[in-house]
Amino acid sequence: MKKIETITIHRNCNYGSVLQSYATEKTFEELGFECETIDFIRELDTRSGALKRLKGKSRKLEKNPLLLLAAKAVMNISYAKKDKVFNKFLKEYVRLTPAPFYNNDELRKNPPSADAYCTGSDQIWNSHWNEGIEKAYYLDFVPEGSFCFSYASSIGQEISDEEKTAVAQLLQKYQYISVREGQSVRTLADAGIPNVVQVLDPTLYKNRMFWEKLASDKYSHRKYVVTYNLHHDKKLDAFARELAQSKGLELLNISYNWHDVIRHGKLVWCPTVEEYLGLIRDAQYVVADSFHATAFSLQFEKQFLSFYPEKASMRIRDILHKLNLDERGTDGEPSLSTIDKPIDYQKVNSLLAQYRLQDKKFLDRIAQTIRK
Repeated sequence: MKKIETITIHRNCNYGSVLQSYATEKTFEELGFECETIDFIRELDTRSGALKRLKGKSRKLEKNPLLLLAAKAVMNISYAKKDKVFNKFLKEYVRLTPAPFYNNDELRKNPPSADAYCTGSDQIWNSHWNEGIEKAYYLDFVPEGSFCFSYASSIGQEISDEEKTAVAQLLQKYQYISVREGQSVRTLADAGIPNVVQVLDPTLYKNRMFWEKLASDKYSHRKYVVTYNLHHDKKLDAFARELAQSKGLELLNISYNWHDVIRHGKLVWCPTVEEYLGLIRDAQYVVADSFHATAFSLQFEKQFLSFYPEKASMRIRDILHKLNLDERGTDGEPSLSTIDKPIDYQKVNSLLAQYRLQDKKFLDRIAQTIRK
């Protein structure tokens, strides 16, 4: 059996990163390949790396050492819970390389052996989140002449001409390139990379039945509005609060941070990945600022509203536009009636089916090439 090694963002301790990693592996396995995810652990994805970066989160923390120390103590509790939840999921559901790699040099010295190498999904080519160009995510470490491709990778933002030049050079080794957003297609075209294909995120390529098997029933007996407010948007919180009150529903807030108990509603502190899926599936309404919360709202046919974050809103805008659901996204202060507008999920599912068929043809071409 031919083997694919995938590198992706899987250790970033969030729901989207681990679920897209899981979906990617299952997609390649269903194509008939042995699949393994390279356990690439960047310093910025570790608890110590996250704590170190707290100082740059606000000027108050930069100027006040005692306040910074207190913030680290508070956040360390949340980071420990995240480690436990997401490491458990990865151990149970994602096949990782036996040994971890902590930088590109380690990978270059001892690259995992495979018949093909894949740059996976999520914002893996976003130099803002990666604090520069991470060459490992461009398969810099693979042996010369290896078969290289990308699957639903994302740049996630506009980039400079200088970065386009660097990226174009790094992508020369790729036989096939697919990205998640139309903007990423245009960015790479501007960099001189032709024939880039736009595909769905792996979490949308898999269908609802796939995710139903994983979702927990823990909250299925409750009637609630659920929020997932990654960017601490006060307008999102205010909208969800008013919505829950007007409908006579419980308000549940998914958050990684235990100190978010002070927000209006009930904190659901870093639920398991299975519970996260169930919380979205069984909600009466979903209010979030997350791409993957949007994706699973679509999968489970929910009444939802996605608040565009100030940065990195491109991916949410793109999928809503592709599905003719632009009105389900907002930059400002929507009225409550917005979220109650019916969504024709028959049309949404028909479009998703078309996109999945296109993606399958693309993946089949890659599979045939690897098998030659």
